[in-house]
Amino acid sequence: MTMKLTLVFLALFLTVDCAYSDTTVTIYPQWLAQGRSVHYETDRWNKHNGLDPESLIPDCRRIRTDSGRWIHEDDRNRLFQDWPEDPNRGGYPDPNYLKNVTKQQEHFSGYLANINSGYTNEMIMMARAHNWPTWINQSEHDGQFPNNIDAAAEFIMLMVQGVYDYTKGKLPPYFEPINEPDAKPNIWNFTAVAIFHKLVADKLHARFNIKVIGPTLDGETGLADRNDFSYWKKVAYFMDLTQGYLDEFSFHSYNSLIVSGKSHNLTGMNEARLVAFVDLVESYASLKTGKQVPLVISEYGRGSVTGIDPNAPSGIVHFATIYHSNAHRFTQLSLREYIDRTVVFLLANEKYPGHDSLNWSLFTLEGNATRITDVYKFWYKFTPDYSFIRTTSQYDGEERTVSPLVMSSSLHNETVVLLHSYSQKTQNVQLVFQDDWIKPTTGEATCITIKDNWYPVMTFNTPFDIQKTKGILELPPEATCHFTFKTTTDQLPTAILNETTYYGADTLIPVEGNLALTEINLPKGQYYSARMRVSTSWPINVTNSVSYVTFNNRRLDSFYKLYDSDKFAQTTYWEVWEFIVPTSLFVSGANQVQIQFSNSMTTGYVSSVALVIGQLVKSDWTSSKRY
Repeated sequence: MTMKLTLVFLALFLTVDCAYSDTTVTIYPQWLAQGRSVHYETDRWNKHNGLDPESLIPDCRRIRTDSGRWIHEDDRNRLFQDWPEDPNRGGYPDPNYLKNVTKQQEHFSGYLANINSGYTNEMIMMARAHNWPTWINQSEHDGQFPNNIDAAAEFIMLMVQGVYDYTKGKLPPYFEPINEPDAKPNIWNFTAVAIFHKLVADKLHARFNIKVIGPTLDGETGLADRNDFSYWKKVAYFMDLTQGYLDEFSFHSYNSLIVSGKSHNLTGMNEARLVAFVDLVESYASLKTGKQVPLVISEYGRGSVTGIDPNAPSGIVHFATIYHSNAHRFTQLSLREYIDRTVVFLLANEKYPGHDSLNWSLFTLEGNATRITDVYKFWYKFTPDYSFIRTTSQYDGEERTVSPLVMSSSLHNETVVLLHSYSQKTQNVQLVFQDDWIKPTTGEATCITIKDNWYPVMTFNTPFDIQKTKGILELPPEATCHFTFKTTTDQLPTAILNETTYYGADTLIPVEGNLALTEINLPKGQYYSARMRVSTSWPINVTNSVSYVTFNNRRLDSFYKLYDSDKFAQTTYWEVWEFIVPTSLFVSGANQVQIQFSNSMTTGYVSSVALVIGQLVKSDWTSSKRY
């Protein structure tokens, strides 16, 4: 009865006659290419953490998710701890230890079962790297990492060789040498971490076709601007030391749940701080190497819980887990130019001796689905048959509370508007289809929201009539929804907007008084559209804002801010301001950018400036499918 009432309530919610809108989303008749493709690529976005127990592999496949990360095999069943010393080379592991087929079977059969279950192997293999045999000297690293870093890298190489031999060459395409080394400063400093990554990369690249990625930073990334970016400077130092050795840059990104009585807050890195960190990494890489660095987010989602037991069964914890998983994916899909792939921190089943919680689990051990599978039910319909459509939020000078995405499919004859709300209030969203390229009337909505005493509720295919509401959709508080309209192939776009990012000439630009200056070098070209992200940071006790920017001496006032969910919980504001930039202002070579602040400051930075340029490519649908 409760579910029936909820369905009726939501149906009414979506079709009420709205007299005003809180925000506008504009949808253009253009496919949107960021990076290598216009398509929704399932293998890049639908993975979850941990190898699946063989009994649960079919259950995971049914909701279109695969294991994307093989975690700490070096520690499981004491693989490294029990590894004997090489009798012929003191201080190094015995190279014959993992040539034993029985030992290989014990450690690697689960991986083989996962990759042989009928999906593309895009696995990331990760080492924990702080459990070692007692015979190796670890005195310089708190007894948890070898003093001889080359010997430590030899362990990694021999483990990967064992996987190669057992699977007849079916290696994971990616390898992370250390999981979250920055969380354990008592074991490593960034110099040791960089040396280890370089040695592992040298040894693996010499033998195998595998990408070595790192440094696999923990959730501290969202706090990288604290204390004048002291944490970030260590990360930049790592990037300097490993330049030319690593194939991609990996990190973790989390949001939290804070509960107080009957109120809650969903805080953390997404969305503003995640975008600011990505732009800082990419801007720094561009300055140092002249090119972007591919990114892997190998863990993301719901992290810490405060105010209630994080492990006890709880509707609000389940909702936060679903909500943060979806919210992060919305942001990731808007950063496809830089992000190679992501793996959400959800597991097929997380139970182990002493841990009975299912709050990150998709299934019970018996194969019964938990509420967490709502994440994959929401994204289930999206396959590579769907392609992205260009869309923009409202440039109203405010912090946005709704994140939009749009996809269309010629195979299914439909266009889908996806909306995620960061607000605890209802949001009336005005949809504007530029030049009336389609004129939708009725459709169906699928939503996840919080109802029924803090429990998540998911409703499917609820009918609505957007014509009656004059183009306005009513988005429930903290909801994630997709709205599907039927469209025919001849209504679909015939052009592709291909976006490429160019970065400012500096990172961590000090604000001097109320100004910060940089320049952006552009090649000669025909540009159709442009938007510029300006990331700023200052202490929480300073009151300020970006007033406007000038681009080649032309004042720009049209902007919005990305949503900063951490503004109530941290010691800094790290915000992202996105401006419209007319392409008529561009010159080949150096373009001058000046950021003007409302008030003078004695502290504060512009951490990066990123100019996203769109070039329009005329195309019929057949060629865009190949794009």
